[in-house]
Amino acid sequence: MDLRTLIDHIDALKAEIDTLRPIDAEQEARVRQMLRIDWNYHSNAIEGNTLTLGETRAFLLHGITAQGKPFRDYLDIKGHNEAIAYLEQMVRGEEPLTEVVIRELHRILLVEPYEADAVTPDGRPTRRRIAIGQYKTAPNHVHTSTGEIHYYATPEETPAQMGDLMAWYRRERESGALHPLLLAATFHYRFVAIHPFDDGNGRMARLLMNLILMQHGFTPIVIRLESRGDYLLALETADAGDLTDFATLVGEALLRSLELYLKAARHEGLEEPGAFERQVLRLREQLARYDA
Repeated sequence: MDLRTLIDHIDALKAEIDTLRPIDAEQEARVRQMLRIDWNYHSNAIEGNTLTLGETRAFLLHGITAQGKPFRDYLDIKGHNEAIAYLEQMVRGEEPLTEVVIRELHRILLVEPYEADAVTPDGRPTRRRIAIGQYKTAPNHVHTSTGEIHYYATPEETPAQMGDLMAWYRRERESGALHPLLLAATFHYRFVAIHPFDDGNGRMARLLMNLILMQHGFTPIVIRLESRGDYLLALETADAGDLTDFATLVGEALLRSLELYLKAARHEGLEEPGAFERQVLRLREQLARYDA
């Protein structure tokens, strides 16, 4: 689906949902919970969190933890869930997106300072203290799988580039020239290109992208773990000067969220088609491995 057709489809779905409002409170609560759990799980899993979807759900809904899983993984889920609550509060209060908000969101997301593995400029492994709620003070370029270096903004460049990003965002928000999908996707891309914090930049970019969508009356989206390769490739394509693939990937995720919300508005089942059959198939596959 080309980007123009995708945007038209998104607008049509949103308009249909709006005609069905007010949505039954229980149905709306159910779909919001589903999206929130998926958002927490997939956004953290993309960054290497080891909790499964079931473990994430058990932790968020019942406070149950699994043995053998790192404490930091649970802390990341906790912080991310609280960050979502902060966004929802902002949307209800119609609070604008500012750099102060971004730094506060980062503080909520990462919960507390911690030590993390890092690499010195000359390639030696080291440990680094990850600060929360403040822009990076050391380079955070990364080595790719091919041995190349992916460069982000330097610590010296970061304040000015973040200021430029926020000035651009305010101008585009006020003009209304960009569709909210394109505004949110472009903000995500530019934020990741700066990589303003020591850690948590990917999760922050997805949180801020969803805040922009939510402030425009759209549902939050979920970039799923199985789409990680396509997601990173689309960001690399954007680095080469073409945002189309990335905007399309984000738009397809938005379409899925809107379709789920429309099901809730119509009082239809919220389970994905074939979900029960896939559960049974997984059980059979596990039994087959035991019997082998």
